Amino acid sequence: MVDLKEGMPVSSSSSSPSSSLPLSTMQIDVEMWKIAEERAQEILNTIQPICVADRSRNEILAYVQTLVRNRLGTEVKNLVFNFGSVPLKTYLPDGDIDLTVLTPQDKEEDFAKALLSILEAEGGESNFHVTDVQYVPAQVKVIKCKIKNIAVDISFNQMGGLSALCFLEQADQILGRDHLFKRSIILIKAWCYYESRILGANTGLISTYALAVLVLHIVNIGYPSLSGPLAVLFKFLDYYASFDWGKNCVTVHGPVLISSLPDMTETEHHEVVLNEKFVRECMESYSFSTKAVEANGRHFPVRYFNIVDPLKHSNNLGRSVTQGNVQRLKHAFTLGAKKLKDVLTLPRETMGWKLENFFGNSLERNGKGQRLDVDEPITAFGTGRSELSELRGDFERYFQSLVYGKWFHGQDTSSWDTVNGQNNGFYWRNVNGATSLQNMGRSRGTGTFFPEMGQQSYTDRFGSQPRTVKSLPSGSQS
Repeated sequence: MVDLKEGMPVSSSSSSPSSSLPLSTMQIDVEMWKIAEERAQEILNTIQPICVADRSRNEILAYVQTLVRNRLGTEVKNLVFNFGSVPLKTYLPDGDIDLTVLTPQDKEEDFAKALLSILEAEGGESNFHVTDVQYVPAQVKVIKCKIKNIAVDISFNQMGGLSALCFLEQADQILGRDHLFKRSIILIKAWCYYESRILGANTGLISTYALAVLVLHIVNIGYPSLSGPLAVLFKFLDYYASFDWGKNCVTVHGPVLISSLPDMTETEHHEVVLNEKFVRECMESYSFSTKAVEANGRHFPVRYFNIVDPLKHSNNLGRSVTQGNVQRLKHAFTLGAKKLKDVLTLPRETMGWKLENFFGNSLERNGKGQRLDVDEPITAFGTGRSELSELRGDFERYFQSLVYGKWFHGQDTSSWDTVNGQNNGFYWRNVNGATSLQNMGRSRGTGTFFPEMGQQSYTDRFGSQPRTVKSLPSGSQS
């Protein structure tokens, strides 16, 4: 495990040159940035997760857990776990719920069909109003449905989702500053989804996990100069608008020349909070190995939009983006950066409502006192009040779920002690001493994305020959 210390000082890291556009802060008055960030926070209060929405989504999780336990007759207390933006607390009001069910590897299809029948039979018989049930028998088997009018995707044995959840939660708690990372994800996700329509791996665009890594890249290398989520959004748009995706790939530490892989040529230096040592230790703690990984090795499949998975360097998180959509994304980033710059250079008396116009679709959909994921009325935008919200996740529970999944599938957990408790189920403690869990406080979409633990070949998915680089450094667990 990695030691967790909020607000860590930055350290030096190096990376290769990338975009010709430097990551620079726009020169406007400090007081104006403060006013702009305050208005951005008001917008965030309208679209970010709120406690009443958390409760509704947690009830759906508990409902599916009960169905699996009672109807499928499993002897294990819990085989259903959530991952993605809901437990990470970065979901939008329109965001779906991602669940995964642990099953024996050779019984996935049997479990999927049995659960499908159960959900279909629920129909109008349950207070949870299960509708639109369908089964997608792809490589990653998914049951899609709506429960209480919220989209739910149920997959099987997708441990990569739990790995990514642990990593992103830990990154947020280290970066600190009132969840700067998470608030930036939410604001940027809202712009991508509501304003620009560029989010969604199923339509050849950006997946939610890829977007989180793109945001983490910006926060990590620009940390000292970022005043808040709006500054992160501006740098995100300004930076990626001119990023050369044909020559470079994105990593948590900075851009890397594709031609340098697997060596990752180091020619420029960035001051970063999350350094290579941190990421390497996260790989060791959170990665989940499969036979598919062993068979495919550590080759990075170069595509049109290249983002290195921090937990598995052979996984390209940008693989969902099609060639035609790369230009669409760059155009959206360029136009967004120009519009936001125009807003931020306006006099203070007009900047506020112009910023609201910049997020016009987001506020039109969610700012009128109603949310898709909440039954009762909520506080409307512009009233000066907001709903109660808690963005801190439950890292300890996420990590317990991950290690339990490894144990379930017979992976080596000998470096962790199992402590059984009546209320807590499995609790994990490093046999070598106290872990970073002692530093963690407890608390409580827009398209499903499964971080691949076994890389599907480019040829199998798209029917054409990929460009492939040689194996990456051994930090990627297999």
